[in-house]
Amino acid sequence: MTQTKQIKKIPIEEVMEFFNSEGMEVTQEEAEKIMEFLYSLTLIVIKKYFDNDEE
Repeated sequence: MTQTKQIKKIPIEEVMEFFNSEGMEVTQEEAEKIMEFLYSLTLIVIKKYFDNDEE
């Protein structure tokens, strides 16, 4: 049984605030690209290590 993986999206404003609190200034576009990459990476890891459909 294949189930679509869903990840809760973090608001971009919250991402920007996080980076700002760590001393990094990022634009909204940069924050969106960072999060897009992290979501993709997360889905890859979930599929690789937690998807039992291939067994």
